[in-house]
Amino acid sequence: MLTTSKQLFEKAQKGHYAVGAFNTSDLEITRAIIAAAVKLNAPAIIQISEKAIAYAGLENLADIVKNEAKHAKVPIVLHLDHGRNLKLVHECLEEGFTSVMFDGSNLTLPENEILTAKAVEMAHRKKIFCEGELGTIGNSKNESDFTDPSLVKDYLKKTKVDSLAVSIGSRHATKIKALNIDLLKKIRKLTNTPLVLHGASGVPDEEVRKAVAAGICKVNIDTDIRHTFSETIHGINKKYADLSDPRDIMAKVMADIQAVVEEKIKLFGSDGKG
Repeated sequence: MLTTSKQLFEKAQKGHYAVGAFNTSDLEITRAIIAAAVKLNAPAIIQISEKAIAYAGLENLADIVKNEAKHAKVPIVLHLDHGRNLKLVHECLEEGFTSVMFDGSNLTLPENEILTAKAVEMAHRKKIFCEGELGTIGNSKNESDFTDPSLVKDYLKKTKVDSLAVSIGSRHATKIKALNIDLLKKIRKLTNTPLVLHGASGVPDEEVRKAVAAGICKVNIDTDIRHTFSETIHGINKKYADLSDPRDIMAKVMADIQAVVEEKIKLFGSDGKG
């Protein structure tokens, strides 16, 4: 069933677990994510990025997720990941997204606050949650890009975001050794706003567990899914030389992606919480 983030985050915060947010680009990935969530009776957030939209089309991808979610017996959220302009946020809300993110991390702080507040206002008109980002996740190794605790309360007050993506050491498409859990704990003490960990594909499992225990209630996974897709396709000829039907090939891809998503759901502690 398609739902909003509100109840998912409330339950996750009370239950001290995190909801998995998994990026999709097509039908096969979407079906694999939902199959994993249904099997483990877990809520799931299915995310669509600007790059995925450029690849497959906004309406096409939204329709895939909405149609597949209709038949799922667990809560599914359709979320815009890293939306960097208000026009796209508006288009996604009109298309029936049940959650959006405005990413103003590449802007100055005042610009981030002003535009994020506008995105929040747009989302709230439709009773939809809006995520914001303070600090820069990206691919930076510079600790000066981490979320500054001294800015958190003012940012939340000015933007009224419903969830906050924090920068504590994870980076997109990059392996790391450890997160700054002490920084996360400082931020958690400042607010009850749901906190989000981006770039978690490159974070060791034990560090993810620590982050969830310290207050993260949404964890984003993209790179692991895309790499699994590619690795399965590349290995088809070696493992299954007799396969020639694209439908049979994609069935293998979906099975491997489902296994990855199941592993992440268990890691986040959201299995059985659907």
